[in-house]
Amino acid sequence: MRIWAVALTLPLVFTMSCSGHSGTPSSSEVSGAYEFVVSSNVTGGTTLVEANLAASGTQSSATGPNQVQVLTLQKKNWYVNGICPGDTPGQNGVAASTDGSDISITFNEGGALLPGQGVLTGTTITGNYSISGSSCPVLTGGVGVPPGSDSGGFVGNLVPDLAGTFSGYLNLNDGTDNAAFTLTEGNNYALTVVAVLTGPVNNGTFTLTGSAVGNVMFVSGSVNGQTLSLLGYFDRTGAYTGMTNSMLVFDYDTTTEIGLLANSQ
Repeated sequence: MRIWAVALTLPLVFTMSCSGHSGTPSSSEVSGAYEFVVSSNVTGGTTLVEANLAASGTQSSATGPNQVQVLTLQKKNWYVNGICPGDTPGQNGVAASTDGSDISITFNEGGALLPGQGVLTGTTITGNYSISGSSCPVLTGGVGVPPGSDSGGFVGNLVPDLAGTFSGYLNLNDGTDNAAFTLTEGNNYALTVVAVLTGPVNNGTFTLTGSAVGNVMFVSGSVNGQTLSLLGYFDRTGAYTGMTNSMLVFDYDTTTEIGLLANSQ
């Protein structure tokens, strides 16, 4: 599972509002579109857990790729679904329980579980995790750290709706296309992407649909008779791509990075 090796940052999902990412949870519940930044003390890697959290009282949960997506940045390499996914990559989940300002979280990354403890301050969640006995091959151990062990911290914050137009070049299977993606988020995190492509084969306007998952675009559709499944990470601050308001795009089926799009609005 991704966070085993990097800062096990698994998808946390809590309650969503009826329209997009908006909504402020009460102090007793955690809900909405969250991004969790998980940092490993052992590997130095960073895992981004994007989750649409749904709450029922003090209990919060989310499961599946339309609610939880995980990206790990380890030694300048990106890993879709984690650097050490479990037996079912992409089938992530999160279960959380609040008790006043205290929060207990179990991250499930493709079948690999990671427990964490934290504090809820307003809508921000901060905490720590630790794990031992993991079979992840990246956790080779070190001075004072047994093989299969990892520990670190995480910070989770609510994020706004995904929207805007992003343009640049994408390396698709049939060549490099000039692409312009216009994102519109509707109710219950439903995401529509109108893609204008110009390239050696793809020339026209195509509609992709799917979900906004935190800061992740997770969509698919037919382009010239072939199914295209994309995952795009919206880096609002440029902390990971080096460009503010940029969209780092991956072919979800191959987990290959295919381009970086800039916000043009």
